[in-house]
Amino acid sequence: MEYMTEHTQLIDAVNIRTAVRTYDDEPIDDDTARQLEMALQPINLLGDLNIQLVRNQPKVFEANASGHLTNAANYLAIVGPKNDEEARERAGFYAERLVLTATLRGLGTLWVAGSWDKDEAAKHCRVASGQELYLGVVIGHPKNHLEYRAKSYEDLCEAQRTHRPTKSYEQFTATMGDEERDSAPAWFKAGVEAAMKAPSAMNRQPIMFSYNPADDTAAAHIDTTAGDEHHAMNDMGIAKLHFQIGAGQGQWAWGDGGLFIHK
Repeated sequence: MEYMTEHTQLIDAVNIRTAVRTYDDEPIDDDTARQLEMALQPINLLGDLNIQLVRNQPKVFEANASGHLTNAANYLAIVGPKNDEEARERAGFYAERLVLTATLRGLGTLWVAGSWDKDEAAKHCRVASGQELYLGVVIGHPKNHLEYRAKSYEDLCEAQRTHRPTKSYEQFTATMGDEERDSAPAWFKAGVEAAMKAPSAMNRQPIMFSYNPADDTAAAHIDTTAGDEHHAMNDMGIAKLHFQIGAGQGQWAWGDGGLFIHK
């Protein structure tokens, strides 16, 4: 796959990732599964999580309420500590890291909150005492995946740009005025633009960012008007990862209002 050899950075994955709802029925092969499992190990260690790859369980998606998934059979089970909001945020951050890895391997993904049978999904993964299954990420070969893999990086970027509506830069920085936006550094703007391309569990993008020139930091906040408090911390983690990739070197503090220090 030509673009895979030329574009192997996470920012490239941010720029081409789309929500995939229709899959080929070709299974994920053992070698690809092994590579994903290897990528999962450090992610679970860093995040104190128990994310697992589950293959060949189409029953989990047979009764999805909205009926908008085709040939979904594999998923990442996002498992972590019960009743722990920071763990939910870490789960979003680190699971999205694996989503981007899968994107660079030509796989399709979709975060799911309501479009699956969660009880059925829990039967096929390990949920230890004191843990819960938060959410899932469908993973597999996109429909007509050989054609997909033949597309240029530029075509994939254009598909990402046009495949769904997104909140505007102004909406993502709603607490800032026009002058503050204009004077913000390039790394902040690049971070927000990458976060604009981030998925969210219910597709409501409930995260906002702001820049503080006094100490050259950014902050991330939950937009309580978005109407998805239940998954907001998971979405916070996803958006923070995308922002960090777009901004370049730097690190987030966890939590609503957590600061990003650019390095």
